Amino acid sequence: MHDPLYGGIVLAAGASRRMGSPKALLETPDGVPLAIHQAVLLQKVGCVNVGIVVGSEGSTLAEQLSFQSVWCHDAWETGRTSSVCCGLRNMPELDGYFILPVDTAGVGLRTLEVMRKAAMSLRPKAVRPMYRDQPGHLAWISRNLAEEFLQVDSTPQLRLNERIDPIAVQVPVEDSAVLHNVNTPEEWQAAKQEMGSSQG
Repeated sequence: MHDPLYGGIVLAAGASRRMGSPKALLETPDGVPLAIHQAVLLQKVGCVNVGIVVGSEGSTLAEQLSFQSVWCHDAWETGRTSSVCCGLRNMPELDGYFILPVDTAGVGLRTLEVMRKAAMSLRPKAVRPMYRDQPGHLAWISRNLAEEFLQVDSTPQLRLNERIDPIAVQVPVEDSAVLHNVNTPEEWQAAKQEMGSSQG
């Protein structure tokens, strides 16, 4: 029996209106765009296939992001669930998938490793990291749950968190970055400072 094979999806389809510029292109302390930083993080945890879903200004972002898989989602305004489905449709059939929003900036590799271990040992439908009893914004979903998502596709009524949270195995982590939802320049500066400190 082979070790499970997982994919990774970076969600970067939003309009970034409050930020004033695309979050996907924000420069991280390591000098790369935030979307690339998130994608590389998923590679480091062992994802065999990783892609970035862009929507607003999709074609422009796809040209500027130097990554092997950048997928343009034309119906990005229908919600985050449809962006997940866009990523899943472009993925091979794997045993599970990490879903990492671009604006959940600063998540540590250790956090993803804890999630991966829970996914491998417990074989749940979903895994959600918890920081001080608060659910993080990233998740891991099984192949079966991915198939369920694709069956409903871009139904606006199906909110991602509402679908995942009731069935997810919750794993405690000591990583406050799982709660990050960076929307403004001020929030980005704070997150960027934290990222720089963790690298130092």
